[in-house]
Amino acid sequence: MAYSTKKTKTLVSVVASMILAVIYLIYVTGNKAPGINDLKSWAVAILIFIGIGVVLQIVIQIILQIVYSVSTAVRETGIDDKEIERIVSSEMYDDEMDKLINLKSAHIGYILVGVGFIAALIVIATGCPVIYALHILFGSYLASSVAEGLVAAYLYERGVHNG
Repeated sequence: MAYSTKKTKTLVSVVASMILAVIYLIYVTGNKAPGINDLKSWAVAILIFIGIGVVLQIVIQIILQIVYSVSTAVRETGIDDKEIERIVSSEMYDDEMDKLINLKSAHIGYILVGVGFIAALIVIATGCPVIYALHILFGSYLASSVAEGLVAAYLYERGVHNG
């Protein structure tokens, strides 16, 4: 896809991750949240939020792909369906710049997840309730998703240099 389209898809995914984080924060601070020592209920709740996040990202990507395909078909009037299909499929291909952007943004994500893991271990080692460690881990995964997306969008805008 054109870099602006890839940047748009990335930014929409970032917004979806932020919305999921806000909903999680509302849940955590709300009256329906499990007790601080009910680790099983918290684990189930976090797994549900992870599942919702995965499904949300898949649905968003499908919708954006449909919108892109339809807009390409509308924009490219006068050519046959095979040519439109070729245009859409060729623009889905990741070139070397896409791969480099994905590597650089994933690197940032891995760093944030690693920092979150270490922070969770420190929280447990200092005697704080384990639920805080779970919140830190989940938060670090959400933060890494958002950071990866923002870095990728920035690199699509600014460009990336090998080195």
